[in-house]
Amino acid sequence: MSARYFPDLEQPFVTVGDGSVRRKLRAHGPSLMMVEVFFEAGGSAPEHAHPHEQATVCLEGRFEFAAEGRSLAMGPGDSIHVPGGVPHSVRCLERGRMLDAFTPPREDFLN
Repeated sequence: MSARYFPDLEQPFVTVGDGSVRRKLRAHGPSLMMVEVFFEAGGSAPEHAHPHEQATVCLEGRFEFAAEGRSLAMGPGDSIHVPGGVPHSVRCLERGRMLDAFTPPREDFLN
């Protein structure tokens, strides 16, 4: 398999929910996907679960991330790992961005 390049300007934004959250697909391949998620203050991803393993790093802003009955404050540089199938949610307290990595890739994000 060859390396693939994903120019920023060729990656469209996808608006999620009420418009306070947008995501942009970053690099992805057969077993890994990265997605940058942009949040306005008050934006959220309600509790959900998926079979994909997820690692998230906060790039900027302030967030409340909840998983397994715990609520965690996240700021720039903080990261979390969520195993597949574990319910989790995030709420943006201060406008910011997060970078999510999924394995396997989220096919629903590719369609």
